[in-house]
Amino acid sequence: MDKHRIDELGMSYVEKYSLYEEYSARIRNLIQDLVDREDIEPCGVEGWAKTPSELVKSLGSNYEGDVSSFAADDLVTVRVLLRFPEDVQVVEEVIRNEFNINMERSTPSEGLEDPYRFGYPSVFYVLSLSDSRSELKEWKKYEGLSFTLELRTVLQDAWATISPRVNLSVDAVSEKKLKRKLIRLAALLEEADEGFFALWGDVKNASVSVPPRVEPRPEKTEILVQAEKIFSEEEFYNYLYELKSGAFLSKWNSIAIKAGFPIYVPAPSYLKESCAYLYKILRAVGIDTTSELEKFLADLDDNDKGFLQLKAVQGAFEKESSSWRVDAFSAIFLLVMNLKWDILKNKDLVALGIKSGSDRISGLL
Repeated sequence: MDKHRIDELGMSYVEKYSLYEEYSARIRNLIQDLVDREDIEPCGVEGWAKTPSELVKSLGSNYEGDVSSFAADDLVTVRVLLRFPEDVQVVEEVIRNEFNINMERSTPSEGLEDPYRFGYPSVFYVLSLSDSRSELKEWKKYEGLSFTLELRTVLQDAWATISPRVNLSVDAVSEKKLKRKLIRLAALLEEADEGFFALWGDVKNASVSVPPRVEPRPEKTEILVQAEKIFSEEEFYNYLYELKSGAFLSKWNSIAIKAGFPIYVPAPSYLKESCAYLYKILRAVGIDTTSELEKFLADLDDNDKGFLQLKAVQGAFEKESSSWRVDAFSAIFLLVMNLKWDILKNKDLVALGIKSGSDRISGLL
């Protein structure tokens, strides 16, 4: 080709070089994904576009023919390095399903079965995007662009890298000796490729799976969790009287008076009946064990909550409350009614005896 036409092609390629660089990166990533889907771990996936200077050099030294017949197959190259020849065949099958192939310019693995071939050449394909992929918006601008895909084992790549360095111009006798040695080396590499794969298969078949170590379980200690006993009315009364003694009654009498209720000194029988009504309302809201009762009473002591709540009740019924009979148990009854009303409002207060308890405090009974 004349220098003028070579320069013309080089300048034309400079304008499109960025497109080919982008195309090489997209194709490399696509092929990487396709290989990964087959659960094959490649040793490397490379992709590049020929630079304008490389193109001009190759046209000047190698190209023959009319410019109109110039083929751009080698402007973009993707190389996949694999471990075994069998991996190459798997990737080949994927490639044939995903791309359009120019078989006339490709060398598939079955094309390397000639026993008289020279060297240890690798598989390569001249490919372009499939029609279905070219129609996708993100691939449309690459429609019609071809590329070369090289599939090599690591040993084939070693051959491709080293053999050109020893393929020197020599006399006829030396050439025959050199060629014979290269053939022997290629055969050794091919044998090594197949041998490594066979060895890998033997290791997989012979390997013994080691079960994970199972630590001995400690002896199971049965832990019995006994539910806290729900107190009866009599137990409730005795608990408040005997364990709390007079201090409990005195305390809540004082708080009721401080909150604004009139002083009221009940008879022992009246006080015991007040305790019975308190028992009923506590059971209605689910406070039916000693620990739950202690928790509720402690909450009333926190930041004078009991006093403030009784004062709010007295203020809400200021006129009526002047005649109420509020002893220590009745004071707590009013607090439960006020603080747990969200529970009580959904219950039958008459059937539970809670309505009678509130009427008794207000003097209606």
